[in-house]
Amino acid sequence: MEQKYYDEPEESKGFDAKRLFSKLAKGYYWLILSAVVCLTAAFLYIRYTVPLYQVSTYIQVQSPGEVTTNILGGSAFGQGGPAAAAQAQPDLNSEIFKLESAALIQQIVDSLHLEIEILTKGRVRDKPLHLDSLPFTIKVKRWDIDEATPLYKLLVSEDGYKIQLEKEIVKGAYFQPLIFKHDTIIIEPKPFLTVPKEVYLLRFPGVDGAVAKYSSRISASAVPKGGMAMLQVSVRDEIPERAKQIVEVLLHNYDKANFEHKSKALRTEIEFLENRLATVSGELSTQANKVKDFKSNNRVNDVGTSANQILGNLVTLDSRKSENVFKENLLNQVEASIQQSGQEQIIPNVAALTDPGLSGFVDGYNKLVLRKKEILDRGTPQDIRLPEINAGLATAKNSIYSSINSIRQQLRTANALIASQEQSQTGRFQGMAEKEKDLNQTNRVLGVKDALYTFLQQKIEDKKMEYASAGIAGSRIIDWNISKSVNPKPYMVYAIGFILGIMIPVLVIVVQFMLNNKIETREDIHGITALPIAGEIILDNSKADVVIAEETVSPIAEQFRTLRTNISYMGYGPDHKVLMVTSSMSGEGKSFVSLNLASSLAISSKKVILLEFDLRNPSLSERLGFKKSAGITNFLRGEGQVDDLVQAVPEMENLSFLSAGTPLPLNPGEIILNPRMKLLFDYLRAHYDYIVMDTPPVEAVSDALSLGKLADISFFVLRHKYTLRPSIKLINQLHNDQKLPHISLIINGIKPGYGFQHVYGYGYEYGQMGKGKKKKKSSDGKLKIA
Repeated sequence: MEQKYYDEPEESKGFDAKRLFSKLAKGYYWLILSAVVCLTAAFLYIRYTVPLYQVSTYIQVQSPGEVTTNILGGSAFGQGGPAAAAQAQPDLNSEIFKLESAALIQQIVDSLHLEIEILTKGRVRDKPLHLDSLPFTIKVKRWDIDEATPLYKLLVSEDGYKIQLEKEIVKGAYFQPLIFKHDTIIIEPKPFLTVPKEVYLLRFPGVDGAVAKYSSRISASAVPKGGMAMLQVSVRDEIPERAKQIVEVLLHNYDKANFEHKSKALRTEIEFLENRLATVSGELSTQANKVKDFKSNNRVNDVGTSANQILGNLVTLDSRKSENVFKENLLNQVEASIQQSGQEQIIPNVAALTDPGLSGFVDGYNKLVLRKKEILDRGTPQDIRLPEINAGLATAKNSIYSSINSIRQQLRTANALIASQEQSQTGRFQGMAEKEKDLNQTNRVLGVKDALYTFLQQKIEDKKMEYASAGIAGSRIIDWNISKSVNPKPYMVYAIGFILGIMIPVLVIVVQFMLNNKIETREDIHGITALPIAGEIILDNSKADVVIAEETVSPIAEQFRTLRTNISYMGYGPDHKVLMVTSSMSGEGKSFVSLNLASSLAISSKKVILLEFDLRNPSLSERLGFKKSAGITNFLRGEGQVDDLVQAVPEMENLSFLSAGTPLPLNPGEIILNPRMKLLFDYLRAHYDYIVMDTPPVEAVSDALSLGKLADISFFVLRHKYTLRPSIKLINQLHNDQKLPHISLIINGIKPGYGFQHVYGYGYEYGQMGKGKKKKKSSDGKLKIA
């Protein structure tokens, strides 16, 4: 009865979670070892890392509505100032950027001398000290403020101090400068304190190093629950008291920088008004002297009623004319400020022109000037925002020029009208006494100067009030929070260490599992092919060539006996006696299987011959002690008869061997097709019960496919954890194309614990009975028999 194959292979389940968990369970010792190593590393990290403490404060930054506006023509005491500003909200991102800027951090470093680090030597780790806690002060003048120095040893006592670097020691006296490594150091004991004998560690990280260090430790963030103007400023440092000082100095410098920026325009405006007031004051004094001299010389004290009415009209006209002159002067001042060469300057106040359009253009221009100055102060001339600001400045200048020309045209029209009215009033005044007219004209100029003087004084007081209000404002501190050690946190470090200790080996096992493409279980085989498994051979550690003999009772011997039994149950007739053993690639153990399969058949009282058809890489001849003996190649060349070439295997009754021959052919694929091959097999079929062929791998050469035409049954040897799963697909293709007859599989080198039904633990009886097995050698010492 012919062997029945399964209809279809079992469906591949894809990702095999069960096998993955099995691998993880088998590698438990790696998990334990990795966890121990990582936890040990976590312990050492905690032990040798200096803890950091976090000091946080919550501040309420000011919105634009809380500060007087800083643009010309927009005083907080003027119209629409506070109402417009109250609608704005502070830009928290901008304030965070300011608080974390390197410029403010460098000011902190300079104020608190953070470029000087003092530590005490500890058995486990060095402890940083606050400079304020030392019984002495240190002043340093660096040769290179950005260069970091190594760790010096500072030895202090009541008499003086020493600085040591490796073997170099320099002694210094208190209050006296000491030059060490090009740096000038002065140490002074604090009043009313005794300097005990102590050893410190001294280091100068440099300004850049200190700024870089605290740039990573100072952070500002918005507080969602605190509203639109609440920020949290946090500092991490080894010393909590120093961290609090850093926060206080940071907020002080932050408020100071904001005040200087916001009050810059006010200072410029006040300076302009004061200079103008000094000029008008001199003109007013000169005009008052003229009136006094005129009255004294001409004895003129009052004017008649009619003359007063006319003069009143003229005074009004002159006042309007003077106002136009003042406006013209302001226009000239604004135009001169814009045309001034070099960097753009703040334009003086133009509120007196009573032109909303020009005031708006000037306000916009001043904002852009301040913005450009701020970017240049904190950035570089290549800042990407400058081109946009420069374009805005050019547009604002053109708008200001256009507005100035328009106002001048209005002033010319108004002056022409005033001149016409003045000419009319002057004609009516011709009847008045010439002296009285001169007196009134002098008084009229005096009145204009006096009004202008009063106006300037009022504006100066207004701007000074704005400046004082801006100076009062500052960031409001809401609360403080001093945390315990925030870095490292032992529980978190141990948790991370434990997780890493588990995850690292798990990831390694998972990656190996995902990249593994070799057969490991029966499911790997049944998921790809429906071909039957004729035998399962465990991994043999004895290194013996023949593992089965008549008296051998080892597990591997029993498995070859099971293979022999399975062949008899395959249902083939007595004519199916040629057994071909091949594999997909070299190293899978086909020669080992061929030799022991032939041996198992021979000890069952069957006459068996083993043919070495691996003409490219023969190995059986060397194992059996027939190296360089005549064989198949010689017969196919007509160099001998079969009886002369067949050799009996020593100590293996009923087993004969026909080697590959010598010399090996240069074209094995061609010699296999020799017509004498049929004569060889006709003879062997007539004289032997079983013919076992050891053939080359099918993936390397086509010899096995050519020999398959002479075989009755084909055995493909697959090696556990060696053969690639795609190789089984090749076997399926050979079966579907019927290139090899009656293909069955033999799994070789199986390691226990992978789910093969005949390989679990080797069994109790095998463990006991196998103790008596012996190794024998042939006369030439080649063949090893278990």
